[in-house]
Amino acid sequence: MTTRAVTLSATALCAAGLLSCAGAPPRPNPFSTDWEDDKGVSIAREWQHLANAPNPRGADVAVGVSARASDTVVGRPLDGGSGWTLRHAIDVRPVVAGGVVVVSGSGDVIAADARTGSILWHAANESLPLLGAGDDGSVTVMTFLRTGGRGSVLVAVGRDGQVLRRMEMPRRVGAPAVVDRVAFVPWDGQYVSAINLSNGDEEARVTLREVTSRAWVEGGALWFGETNFSRFDERIRDASRGGASVVRIPTRTLPGIPRLMSPGGSPVGTEASAEDKMRIYARPTGSSTAVGLADQRYYAAYFRLVIGFGAPSGALQWVHRHESDFIGGAAAEGGVVLCDERGKVTELDARAGRVLAEVDLGEPLRSCVVQVDTRALAGSPEPARPLAAQLADAVLTEDPQLVVPQKLLLNELAASEEPTATQALVALVIDPRTSPELIELARQSLARRRNGAAFMQAALQRHYDFLKDILRPPPVGPIAQALAGMKTKAAAPLLAAHLLDPADSDDDVRQAAAALAVLASASELPALRQFFGMYRASCGGNEDIADAVVDVARAMLEIGDRTGREQIEAAAVDPATVPYAAEKLRALLGAEGEPSTPGDAATAPRSTP
Repeated sequence: MTTRAVTLSATALCAAGLLSCAGAPPRPNPFSTDWEDDKGVSIAREWQHLANAPNPRGADVAVGVSARASDTVVGRPLDGGSGWTLRHAIDVRPVVAGGVVVVSGSGDVIAADARTGSILWHAANESLPLLGAGDDGSVTVMTFLRTGGRGSVLVAVGRDGQVLRRMEMPRRVGAPAVVDRVAFVPWDGQYVSAINLSNGDEEARVTLREVTSRAWVEGGALWFGETNFSRFDERIRDASRGGASVVRIPTRTLPGIPRLMSPGGSPVGTEASAEDKMRIYARPTGSSTAVGLADQRYYAAYFRLVIGFGAPSGALQWVHRHESDFIGGAAAEGGVVLCDERGKVTELDARAGRVLAEVDLGEPLRSCVVQVDTRALAGSPEPARPLAAQLADAVLTEDPQLVVPQKLLLNELAASEEPTATQALVALVIDPRTSPELIELARQSLARRRNGAAFMQAALQRHYDFLKDILRPPPVGPIAQALAGMKTKAAAPLLAAHLLDPADSDDDVRQAAAALAVLASASELPALRQFFGMYRASCGGNEDIADAVVDVARAMLEIGDRTGREQIEAAAVDPATVPYAAEKLRALLGAEGEPSTPGDAATAPRSTP
């Protein structure tokens, strides 16, 4: 349908329940609050008018503000078409709407063809900051913020550059959309008004129960939203009662609380901010029967990391590490398209986050806007890496601004049941690049592992050696706890070797001794006797080492070592033995024959040495 002709009679609408049988309610004054909710009657009528109206698909394009020149916009179609450059004063970030790019600055606003960059028209805008724009192929509708935030201005311009409608609005509005010369304008965070551009009348209004400051056309459908997506369809009449077709991002608390969209009622600056670099990207899709997220995915970008999540579960599916910070993007059918500060545009597939294609805008950028409407991402992606490897790679990235998302990724790595996750956790603790804030989390996670014993044993074979460039010992303590939990007796010789390694921390030695009380055999007796003899009288006030002495004694008794028993009995009454250890040794000898729990010394009340 290409005209505004009414397609159903009032009688038919009444019979369908879309209008009151007493007649249509009076139209409200545009953007006034002295209006009673009409129970969806007017917006249902508008849906009937526009149900068959064409919604031209928008250009698939990336547009950026040059970092080299303050008045330069560059763009490039995502299908590999030629790039373009446009020079114009820029006060706010350009807006891509349908097939046009709107650029505003120094009292002038222009529209350019999104694919070629050729100027379509220009008009004066009184130096008002641009909020947003919509385009239906024949008319461009823009909203501007009045100085001081007192009200807004709506301007509609035809393809010939003629101003078709200019409206002063008392409210602060958001980013508009236009369908068949009807402008849909969000305002006050919950209303959307449908404005007939022919006469300026507010033909309909809908009250939404979702935060709403933006309207746009995507995938051939009209959407409203900011924190979620509300679809303009036959259910829009029930919006005020919570019955609209709404696509919500799965509930999951993400670090930094990245936003899905910026508020449409505030101008967006030309310089990408931290909020631009921490964003959620998702593409709504739907039919008359159901709505959801394309590919059952949504994406969270954190500077140079992007994470793919499944919907509706919210489970982490993949993570991609990039070479520079992402500053803009858009979700697409088949994946996500992201633009970085170098001017590179990268397409990642939805399923595994693999690189599908890259486009270069030709220069570094201050900010970037991506629109994907018709393009379905496809190609021959690079092979997918195991998720544990992806997580480890992202956590190891040296970048202080990534510590917050890295904690999330580390928790995901710890929850993985893949043995390679154990290998990755060991590598994280050993690697000198790992942030100190993450090392303790990695150690705690490693202690709870119950698989990957082979990787742990391989790590225990490492000892600090400056000459061999082994500058950080393995995480002996957490590995010892995990191996004891798995009853991995083959690890006992490796743990015994760490009892006497001066590079290991006192806590690591304590945990190794506790594990040996469970795992040790007669083969470890020489190391156990040596440690006991060296430290039972010389640990002083070091309770970790004193606890280790007691657990080593426990190990010798469990093995049934007669020589070791005599050594322990003598130490228990020798005044030279540290009092704290002597007390525990006497208790241990007295309890011999009763079930004992390795590590009791570490948890029992401690007396003063």
